[in-house]
Amino acid sequence: MNRKRSDMITNVITTLLSSSESNSSSSEEESSDEFEELCLVYAKTDLGRKKIRLSNFYEEVVEKYCEEAFCQNFRISKSTANMIVEKYENSTFFKTKSMGGIKEIPAKIQMLSFLWFSANKDSYREVCNLFGQSESTFYKHLNLILDFFVDVAKNLIHFPETRQEKEKLARSFQQISGFINVLGCIDGCYIYIRQPANKIRSTYVNRHDLLSITLQGICDSNKRFMDVCIGAPSKVHDARIFSISPISKELPVLCKGKYHLLGDAAYPLREYLLTPYKDYGTLSPRRRRYNIKHSQTRVKIENAFGLLKQRFRQLIRLDFFDTERASKFVLACCELHNICIDMDDSLPERIAIDMNENLPGVRQYDDENSQRSTALKLLGEAKRSEIVNIIT
Repeated sequence: MNRKRSDMITNVITTLLSSSESNSSSSEEESSDEFEELCLVYAKTDLGRKKIRLSNFYEEVVEKYCEEAFCQNFRISKSTANMIVEKYENSTFFKTKSMGGIKEIPAKIQMLSFLWFSANKDSYREVCNLFGQSESTFYKHLNLILDFFVDVAKNLIHFPETRQEKEKLARSFQQISGFINVLGCIDGCYIYIRQPANKIRSTYVNRHDLLSITLQGICDSNKRFMDVCIGAPSKVHDARIFSISPISKELPVLCKGKYHLLGDAAYPLREYLLTPYKDYGTLSPRRRRYNIKHSQTRVKIENAFGLLKQRFRQLIRLDFFDTERASKFVLACCELHNICIDMDDSLPERIAIDMNENLPGVRQYDDENSQRSTALKLLGEAKRSEIVNIIT
């Protein structure tokens, strides 16, 4: 900006201030008209068009956070954040080249902006004001970071592969309540969203008459996700989501007839997926004990969902218009959840965590009305009866 234009802006600002303070020399209506004209002049200047944001928020505030303050604001520890930043910086998704003479924002600022957004119910605009970015820049970096997490998902979310790993996991589950040969716990939870662009609202309405997509998760005994399936409208039943998810085809091979998952009554009973007995008040003592042990073990997945939403509060309600981007964001949060568990990075105990999401009105669903479905159910019943005799 040249000196002449700078002097003009200074004069406009001075006039604006003096005009707002002096109302004695003219009528109120004339003063208001003059003030509006001066505001229009000011809006056409570079200073009027420029968005004012915090400068050096990272250097002057974030860098000076103690460990507790950092965890309170970012919901993860400094060491965990630094590890994530390093992985992102060394990936192909971080662009180091400057564009149009504008220096690229460092990888650390990009990732910390994303972590702040994930951990707090802040809008794009609020995050941009804090970290000194335009909304278009933050949006670009958000997409790159989401693609980065999609790329590394298989390294962070996966089932145990070797026999030794499966045996170790089964022993860990058995220590909870005595339930044997458990390989994981499965359940679904709602992720509330705004109405997606170009989508019919009723498609995403769940049984509570709210818009949401379903996160189907399978976790281990440490509440670490081993598989996630995200993006299905919550109008679709949990059992249907399971039947169309890739993991449903892989479980017979992963479990090999010996191991099994634990699921609630919404899921179909299978040899590799055990559900509780329906209780109409006539269950035998052994079957009641089976249900208790089943519930005590399966609660791990509900705990996992509770921890996930407590840590990443953006999941309380997603404001993405695109369901694909929303699904990528949920996947990234699940990966960050696993990273925190691997790094032994837990939230402070003083933070109250509501880990239960027990919703009433479980609907029954049979995904296949066929002889094959009946045969699979019979195998599940036989195995469940066998488990009852062993653990009770």
